[in-house]
Amino acid sequence: MQLDTEPSASDEYSDELLTIDELAAILKVPRSWIYLHTRKRSKTAIPHVKIGKYLRFSEADVRRFLNRLRRG
Repeated sequence: MQLDTEPSASDEYSDELLTIDELAAILKVPRSWIYLHTRKRSKTAIPHVKIGKYLRFSEADVRRFLNRLRRG
C-alpha cells in the first residue's frame, strides 16, 4: 500500500486506520521511529489514535503530517 501525499476529493471517505507496522512499511522507517514520533515530547508528532494499548494512524492525518514536513 502506498500513501499518496496529495489530497483527493474522497479523503473523507477513504480514511483507513493503519497499524504501526503498516505505517512503518509505507514510510520505510523502523517501528522505533514511529514510536518516537508518537510521544508527547516529540517536536514532529505523528497524529494518532490510541485504542486501548494499540496505536492507529489515520491515512488522511498522516498525509497532512507529511505535507507539513515537506520542504521546498
